[in-house]
Amino acid sequence: MLGIATKLSQINQNALIELNNKVYKCFDYHVIDAEKTPLTNENILENLRNVVLTVQSRRKDVFELLDFYTSYDFDICIVLGNRHYLSDEEKKYKRFGILEVINKCLKIKDNLWIGTEGVEDIVQQIIEDNDLIAFHLYGCECNINAKKAIYVPFASEINKDVLKSMENYLKRRKNYNGNWQDYLISLKDIKKDFIKNIKSKNDIIVGYPIKPHVHEIMHFKEVFGG
Repeated sequence: MLGIATKLSQINQNALIELNNKVYKCFDYHVIDAEKTPLTNENILENLRNVVLTVQSRRKDVFELLDFYTSYDFDICIVLGNRHYLSDEEKKYKRFGILEVINKCLKIKDNLWIGTEGVEDIVQQIIEDNDLIAFHLYGCECNINAKKAIYVPFASEINKDVLKSMENYLKRRKNYNGNWQDYLISLKDIKKDFIKNIKSKNDIIVGYPIKPHVHEIMHFKEVFGG
């Protein structure tokens, strides 16, 4: 199965429905990263299809958001999230708090994704016990015995501009020392054996187009859709 990821902070919300319609026609999932900018526009929410909406577990209003999302027809992905999106108070919340958020969400949604970055040791058991989806990053091992979705940042070609735009993302990777090939995918250089291998280890491949253009999204579909 294939998905496309979109950062809500990088798109005009009025354009989200149009993008979702395009993704819906060609992919199984549209993962919308709303951890920095929560999506609360009811008109937009009512018109989204095949969506997985990311919610950050350390947000002060996380439980209010989950209650709000109850009536909408999409999946939820709970993540620990980026500290840069948090207030000073929220940054003090402990990692283990994600378990309380997951348990709350299990009462609302059947299909739940869990971002494993920074919390794999904490969430492994609850994911395995409840048959949830472990959502992990390309370049980072995931040892959870469950259905897996992998987040793959990609571009048709990786050049200096692409690397510059992903600089902060790469710096947050634990073992990054200039080896961007271990964390980003260049569709130009991809090998069939690589595609076969990543598909064999993951149930869902979620591509994040570093350059958010429709032709990039369709190129990803061409490469991984076979």
